[in-house]
This record gives sequence, structure tokens and C-alpha cells, in this order.
Amino acid sequence: MLTQELIHWLRLVLTPEIGSRRGKTLLERFKNPKAVLEASLDEIAEVENVGREVAKKIVAGRKRIDLDRQIKLIEKNNVTLIPLNNELYPVSLKSIFDPPLVLFVKGEILPQDYFSIAIVGTRLASFYGRTMSEKLSRQLTEKGFTIVSGGARGIDTFSHQAALRAKGRTLAVLGCGLDIVYPPENKKLFEEIAQKGVMISEFPLSTKPDKGNFPMRNRIISGLSLGVVVIEAPQKSGALITVTHANEQGREVFSVPGKADSFVSKGTNQLLREGAKLVENADDIIEELEPILKSKIKELKANQIEPPPEKQLFIQPQLSIPEAELYDLLSSGPLDFDDILVKSRLPVSAAASVLTSLELKKLVKQSPGKIFAMELIKED
Repeated sequence: MLTQELIHWLRLVLTPEIGSRRGKTLLERFKNPKAVLEASLDEIAEVENVGREVAKKIVAGRKRIDLDRQIKLIEKNNVTLIPLNNELYPVSLKSIFDPPLVLFVKGEILPQDYFSIAIVGTRLASFYGRTMSEKLSRQLTEKGFTIVSGGARGIDTFSHQAALRAKGRTLAVLGCGLDIVYPPENKKLFEEIAQKGVMISEFPLSTKPDKGNFPMRNRIISGLSLGVVVIEAPQKSGALITVTHANEQGREVFSVPGKADSFVSKGTNQLLREGAKLVENADDIIEELEPILKSKIKELKANQIEPPPEKQLFIQPQLSIPEAELYDLLSSGPLDFDDILVKSRLPVSAAASVLTSLELKKLVKQSPGKIFAMELIKED
């Protein structure tokens, strides 16, 4: 059951013309949602950057809210509301210029989720894009990070799946209500994320995945994260909108280099030219973030909050150098054994031994004809 205070917050976000920025301004003036909802037209009109015409729409819109229907949907779908003033509201997200007034949540946000990295990219992922997203997500998860993405097809989906497969946490930020499954093929994935991680939206239940919602959603993805990793993005893409938000929010931006002639690598390669940190593995990300990580760990300990183990955040990859080199070699696509020998310059016995080790770790799969490829996560 929603408390009366949460119902006031819900009414506030359902009121037309009150978005995150205007809502924040109104709360600064009236101090709490109940006071905003009870303010007169003249009082609202006096608030900076509101004006009389908008105030009229706000006052009139209060009467058109279907509050009962929204409450029923929230209870039916086991959704939790976390308003801006709640201690469970993520500190990193609260610090951005325009944080959502209320988060609609399925799952539980934990203190360790401060150590989050966003992985975003195109819906039209290549084999290389898929393998790199799965590799980075797995490596970061093994080091104690939470993976944030947008639940979309392609890079987002592969990153979420890899985090879950590595028995880690992942947050999916949707551009629609949490009762709407978009894309529909991710139904089972979203159910698993709700159980083992968190599903998040700033949109009330039954909000459709309209095109204009996704740029708004992207600021939450970056806002929740210490940094944003882009894997395959055309020059005009939602992933690059996330980068714009990240830059505005003071977040670190990382880019995985792509093929020079690939359409989906134009955006990522442009980011590298503009100064984004080049990423080949998780250590490249951790190296850049290490000062922030150590500072936060010190802060958490001072407040008697248990952070992820430092040995987990700063350990080296759990692969030997030959294993890592062969694993990276296969990120561009399947290779037969002879090609692996030529490109790795390893002796036959050494290459066979390393490949066997990677197969036992379920990182590489061998097909008939001695064709080797990265072991991809099976989709439902």
C-alpha cells in the first residue's frame, strides 16, 4: 500500500506540465509535493520560469489525473516508488541537474550500486559489438561493478545478459512504464533483472515507449553511473545522446574502437578523436576511475557502510596473458586453428593448450572443422 506521502509524490508526477526540472523548481519554492498540489494559480505563476499560462495548465491538469488507476497498476505490478527525498534514491542520480522526481522501481537498489558502469550502443550490433559488450560486462561484473543499460535490443541486451550470467547485478532503465515490455522479446530478461537487479523508469505505469522518452531515459543511465562505455554507435544514435548527458553530468566517457569502414563504428571512433578513453578491457576503465573509486570506498568506510571488496575492484583479469591475447583475437569473429596460429604466433601445442583452457572456462566454443569462436550468451 502506498503511504499518503507517496500518493502526493505520485500526483505530482502525474500532473501535466510538471516535469523533472519544473518540478524541482516548484519543490524548492513550496518545500513538498502536498504544498505544490495545494498552491493557488497565482502562487504557482509567481515561481521562476513558470508563468501564468503554464500555471493555468497545471491547476487545470490536477483535475484530470486518474490516480486510482495508477495506484492499481502499481500494486498489480509490484512496483515501488522512490521519491527524490527518499534515502534509497541513488546519490549519484540525485546530484544531476534534472533528476527524476520519482523513480518507479522493480527490484531493490543497493548501496553497492554506486559502483555502476553504463554500457550502451547500437541495436544493430555486429558479432564484434556483441562479443565486446559481453566481455566488458563480464569483466566489470567479476570486479564488483553493477552494469547499467537501457534494456534495448543489441548492445544493451547483451550487456545485461552477461552481467546476470556472471552472477552480478544489472540495472535496466526503461523509456516506458514498467508494466510494458519493450522490446517484447526481453520479457524473461526483464523478469530476471527484477529478481537479481533493478528495473527503473521515471515514467508512470502504462506509459508507452514513445520516441521522445528515450533521450530523457538516457540521462538517467549516465546519471546512475561513474562512467559510460560506448560500443558501436552510428554518428546519430541514442548512445551518443547518453554521452552528451554524461559530459554535462561530469561522468567519464569511454569508447571501444571499431572498424574504420563500419557504419556502426562511426560514432565510437569519433568519440576517440574527441578525447574519450580508449577501452580494450575492464582494466582500461578501472585505471581511469581508480581515484574516484578509492575516494568513495574511503567515504563509505567512514560512514560504516560496507563497500565492494577492494581486492575485487582492483584485481587483474582472471586470464593468463596468452589466454587474454587469444580471447581478444577471437573478438573480431570466429577463426580456424590455422588462422589462430598465424595471428597469435604461438606454437601448435601452446595454442591448443590455451584454447582448451578457454573452452573449460566456457569463454570459447569449438565447432566442426576446428573453428573457434567466443562463447556467446544464449538468448531465450
